[in-house]
Amino acid sequence: MLRRLVAAAALGCVILLNAIGSSSRISASAAVPQWSDPIQGPHARDEARHLQDHLQFSPARTAVQPRVAGPATASASSGRPLQREVFGFAPYWKLSQAAAWNYSLLSTVAYFGLDVDPNGNFVQGTNSGWVGWNSQNLVSMINQAHQAGDRVVLVIKAFHDQTTGPNDTICAITSTSPTSNAAQTAINNTIAAIRSKSLDGVNVDFEGSNTQCANKQMLQTEFTSFVGKLSSQVHQQVPGSYVTVDTYSGSASWDSGQFNIGALAPIVDAIFDMAYDMDVSNMNGRAGPTAPLNGWTYNDTLSVNQYLTKAPASKVILGVPYYAVKWSTADNQPYSTPTGPRTPVDYATVAGDFACAANNQLRQDWDGTASTPWASWLSPATSTDPNCPAYNSWRELYYDNAQSLGYKYDLVNRTNLRGTGMWALGQDGNAPELWQAIQDKFVSWSRWESLGGSLASGPSVASWASGRLDVFARRNDGALIHKWYDGSNWLGWESLGGHLTSDPSAVSWASGRLDVFARGPAGDLIHKWYGASGWSGWESLGGVMVDGPGVTSWAAGRLDVFVRGGDNALWHRWYDAGWSAWERLGGILTSGPAAASMNAGRIDVFARGGDRALWHRWYDVGGWAKWESLAGIMASGPAAASWGTGRLDVFMRGTDNAVWHDTYTAATTTWSWEYLGGSFTSGPGAVSWGVGRIDVFGRGPDMTLWHKWYQSS
Repeated sequence: MLRRLVAAAALGCVILLNAIGSSSRISASAAVPQWSDPIQGPHARDEARHLQDHLQFSPARTAVQPRVAGPATASASSGRPLQREVFGFAPYWKLSQAAAWNYSLLSTVAYFGLDVDPNGNFVQGTNSGWVGWNSQNLVSMINQAHQAGDRVVLVIKAFHDQTTGPNDTICAITSTSPTSNAAQTAINNTIAAIRSKSLDGVNVDFEGSNTQCANKQMLQTEFTSFVGKLSSQVHQQVPGSYVTVDTYSGSASWDSGQFNIGALAPIVDAIFDMAYDMDVSNMNGRAGPTAPLNGWTYNDTLSVNQYLTKAPASKVILGVPYYAVKWSTADNQPYSTPTGPRTPVDYATVAGDFACAANNQLRQDWDGTASTPWASWLSPATSTDPNCPAYNSWRELYYDNAQSLGYKYDLVNRTNLRGTGMWALGQDGNAPELWQAIQDKFVSWSRWESLGGSLASGPSVASWASGRLDVFARRNDGALIHKWYDGSNWLGWESLGGHLTSDPSAVSWASGRLDVFARGPAGDLIHKWYGASGWSGWESLGGVMVDGPGVTSWAAGRLDVFVRGGDNALWHRWYDAGWSAWERLGGILTSGPAAASMNAGRIDVFARGGDRALWHRWYDVGGWAKWESLAGIMASGPAAASWGTGRLDVFMRGTDNAVWHDTYTAATTTWSWEYLGGSFTSGPGAVSWGVGRIDVFGRGPDMTLWHKWYQSS
């Protein structure tokens, strides 16, 4: 089993450690860039495979409904709004699937689209984009999106011209020549089209190449001028409109291509980074990932970092692929040599490929550098199944799934981009796992909220029932302070006295019961509890502690307390109708421990090791397991919680002072890191009050309490 360990570097980059081994025959390390615009852009390349599709559109027969007031509203499952832009392209060849799209998890839908001719007019007649534009299919999609509060924008597009020249159409449309009216004609037609269907803006998708224009600088200058005029006039004539432009993944690496990001950023509302089809430039003729997170010349992490040197994060949208790419190859090794053409296919077809390949040496694997899945299988010489064509060769497939898209969404959150967007809606076959990835990364977690107070320590939190939270911290005078949430409101802080010399640790074993532990003035473990008679006094449980304790309970009447002793080892004491003696559990700890129980008889303990990584040890019917490393680079001790059997959630402060989250799911026996942001001066505290719910707390730079929560669907 591959262990997907994550090293959280100081820059906050997520790097998976299970990289492809020595069988790789092409370097995934960053090469010396040879930047240039592609001859054919990603959307143009993908549309080309649909130009001969036989599409059935019914003419529009009902009216377009205006968009409901406000932003894209909320996820139906959580009731909370999207926290980022989610921009979905809706190609004309996927309109038949639009009724099934989850508009509550979209904020902008871009109809792709209308072709602009060299005179600035839209290509009409039998052009599929034009026929789709006048269809009931489009009207129904607009009305569904508008009812959900989503924007709908028109994509105006101009690509490689097969008849006159690579960029002749783009150059003609954008020309600033005094004798050319094409630019203004295109702007007038765009505004008229937006108004005709009560749309909310325009997306400009002109995919040209700096190497294919007679005057390279004029292409860039005239394109920027055209976008500026379009943006200004659309904003003036369509109040509240939204203007975006599509650019290449390498566009921000230089200032000499068609797209000058620094010049475009001030004149549009957002820039869509088409961060896919990178294999065409990266792989030197080999099979490989289309949207790698790291490695090679082009990758998502580098592209985002380059864009942020030219444009504010609030204007950058990271595009992700909802498609796969496959080849016939010489063998089944990663990055194999193709023996047939590069073939893009929808994500929705991947499961069918695997079904066909199930008995043909199917290999499903993970590219640790790209942070994407890939697969290979042997296609037979003949086939009687029309759904399983025969190629008489090895087949190799690279794609993105919910996990790899989740890592890209983490990058969006970590760098505070405006959001993400997919090419293209419908290519996923309405796969629930891809919608869930959006829900998990951009909806399920709330934003951070401040709860005030003045904390001299990190917080700890316990819950005795659904909707109940009790938060504890140390005050500047050493006293324990307490704040609680009763299901409707946060109550004010109260002092519970004592003289703490560490962060507290709290747990509840039953409704109405709270137990709080800390290090006392003598370096010993001290304990206070709340029950039917109110708060007890403090008692000493002895021991010698270096940091604050960790505590958990697997049943009513049971407490397990862990501390880092004077020898930096883990020590344990438990209560079960009386307190046990201390036992030594070893290890080399550099933080206080955290503990959680996911069922009776099970305890999981976590701490920072001597290498600053997260270390883990657990107890079950087999006794205590050995220590294992879960990687990461920690700036604090961890916090741990469990919402039920088979689920663990561990939180830590990273070297970037943000909160990082590691999740264990027994169903897959895997750990998975994600970035939760924030800026903190303490380790976190965490608890779950029920299945699908987690609350995490930290102390901010202003010494106040901050809170973020997760609610699954």
